[in-house]
Amino acid sequence: MSVNKLTAKLCNEAYEQWVSEHSVARANERARLFSVVLNFARSLDLINDNPMGKVKKLKHEPSTPIWKQDQVELFLDTAFKDFKWRNVGLLVMMCYEWAQRPTDICHLTWDNVDLVGARVSIKQSKRGAEVFLPIDEPLLSMLKQQQDDWGFQKLVVPHHRISDNAYVPLTPVTFGPILRSIKVACGLPEDLKIGHLRKTAINEFVAAGVDSTGIMQVTGHKNISSLNPYMRHTYNGAKTAQGIRKGNKDA
Repeated sequence: MSVNKLTAKLCNEAYEQWVSEHSVARANERARLFSVVLNFARSLDLINDNPMGKVKKLKHEPSTPIWKQDQVELFLDTAFKDFKWRNVGLLVMMCYEWAQRPTDICHLTWDNVDLVGARVSIKQSKRGAEVFLPIDEPLLSMLKQQQDDWGFQKLVVPHHRISDNAYVPLTPVTFGPILRSIKVACGLPEDLKIGHLRKTAINEFVAAGVDSTGIMQVTGHKNISSLNPYMRHTYNGAKTAQGIRKGNKDA
């Protein structure tokens, strides 16, 4: 359809279709992108106004789904059954075990991994913090196998780019389709994202009664206030605090 034939009615019908076929969040995202295109067309005098701007959008309440432990285990069991899925499985496993962002794990190199000493150092791209973390089993054994198979290049979880035979960091574009295939194979919800694993892990620290300083040693947060969104009142946390208060380490 010619852009000058678009009307608010047609844009509204398109928006309603996006909502029904996808979600409010996806529909709002498409509407914003389409508005950018139409505003550009308006700047070129191709149209007089932006009909998408007249469409009333539905309110979207953003949410961050949290992975359950059994969902993580099911995902990993499925991913490690197929070699072509293993790098994404390891990506998920490391993000969850170490409470790190996927972009930092995607750029993790072997020179930062000490398999003999069972420790890893990660320089975070967002805040510039460097964290030093233990590598526990079974992740340690998985990484030893990974190094046997992929140690000829520098990245821990590389993407093999066929076009130039290069090994480059995984990105959402390259790991996204594999992530979806694994979730479909094991029947997990579509809205579970790798980026949510960091919040999942932090919530588990809080529920286990780990103090803020201990959590920050793992996550790399520099200010306690950054942990406020994760803080929840839990029975286990209260019980641990009371046990420490009374000097009963077994509480």
